[in-house]
Amino acid sequence: MYKLAPLSAAIVLAFAGQAMADDSSSNQTQQGNKNIAEVKQTAASFASVTQQQTGHDHNHMAVQDNSTSDVLQSATGSFNAGYAEQLFENGSQITQLSGGTLNDAFASQSVGESNQALQVQDGTGNRSVIWQDTQLGSQATTQQSGQRNDATIEQLFSGSNNKSLINQAGSDNQAAAEHLTHQDGDIAIYQQGKQNWAYGDQREGYGGTIGIDQYGTGGSVEVWQDNQTDSQASVYQNGQLNEAYIDQSFGESNSASLSQTGRANASWSDQFETNQSVTSISQVGNNNLHFTYQTGDNHSLSISTQGNGNKIMASNWKGEKPGGQFGSDQRAEINQNGNQNSVNLTQEGVGQLAVLNQNGNRNRMETKQADTNNELYFEQNGSDNLLIADQRGTANYAEGVASGNGGTITLDQSGSGNQSYTYQLYGSGNQATIKQADVANVAYVTQGGNTNQAFVDQSGASQTATISQYGNANLATVNQH
Repeated sequence: MYKLAPLSAAIVLAFAGQAMADDSSSNQTQQGNKNIAEVKQTAASFASVTQQQTGHDHNHMAVQDNSTSDVLQSATGSFNAGYAEQLFENGSQITQLSGGTLNDAFASQSVGESNQALQVQDGTGNRSVIWQDTQLGSQATTQQSGQRNDATIEQLFSGSNNKSLINQAGSDNQAAAEHLTHQDGDIAIYQQGKQNWAYGDQREGYGGTIGIDQYGTGGSVEVWQDNQTDSQASVYQNGQLNEAYIDQSFGESNSASLSQTGRANASWSDQFETNQSVTSISQVGNNNLHFTYQTGDNHSLSISTQGNGNKIMASNWKGEKPGGQFGSDQRAEINQNGNQNSVNLTQEGVGQLAVLNQNGNRNRMETKQADTNNELYFEQNGSDNLLIADQRGTANYAEGVASGNGGTITLDQSGSGNQSYTYQLYGSGNQATIKQADVANVAYVTQGGNTNQAFVDQSGASQTATISQYGNANLATVNQH
């Protein structure tokens, strides 16, 4: 198949060629096979090119510079190639239309403002490329319908308020869009069908947004926003066996939102060495998996979920309840296995650690950590269990297991060096409440049976309390001051 090269290796004029200046207008129409059309317009106050080719193995090229210009190229058939270039242009337009099989379209706009490039392709195995560099407020749009089409938009070498839009309908399509050193750039990719692949990349810029939507089965998404500030990435997938990956590393004030609906979907989200970053993940369906990792001011957050309707609320940007990681050197590990489990996590201060595991259905955890070097380890095995934990102060420690159903554990620690150990071994409806203040108090609570109640309230220094309950409807209260 014939490929159009860049202008440095320009197509040889074969059958039709025109070179014009001032107000220029060129119309070229060709039918048959293996025709070539070429137009170059320079320094015209207004320039217009229309090229139409029908058949196969045609090539057409239009080059314009230092003007306000318009290019319209249309090809019907197979193995046709179109090339359009605009240099030092403002308010110019490139439109490339093709229908058929294995057609190529390449549009280039360099050094300009408010330019637009539109490529529309219908058929199979078509390829679309739009290149815009050093642009302000420009738009690149690709629309493809059919099978195994390929679309690429590159907006590079600085720029501001530029937009990329790719819309594909069909199967086995590929789409990629990239911004480099951009301010307030916007990338949007929409795909419908099966086995589609989408790639969005924004690096070393400010205020960028990437939004990718996929509808179908077996789709794949990659989003990269490295060294970005105040940027957003949003991915939505509806279907089965889809995969999504978001990477926001070495940046600040970025947000990642990932939503998947269907079965057996998987997602990964990384925020490495970032500050004030936010991750929001939502999955609806069966046997879904997501993994999230945050670092920045030495924060870390990892989340693993399998099941249906599980929720992690660790964000002050989005979610049913506010949460997140603030301060420095925070760490959280959350694992969910089951259905409709939820975790609401907040960490503030320095050096907090939370390790939370849920196995079962409809379990809830609401945890808060503040001040310095507090640790929380908790596991829920069963259904309808509730943990409410609030740690403040310095070097407090709490661990516990809820292995029954409908149990409630409430923990309130302040002061320093306090320790709490709570175990609900079996049964249902058990309740344990532990409150610790001041220094180096220790509480042990063990429950097995149904509807037992245990209350521990400690203040002062170096107090120790132990409660063991086995059976039903037992009540124990310890006050140490």
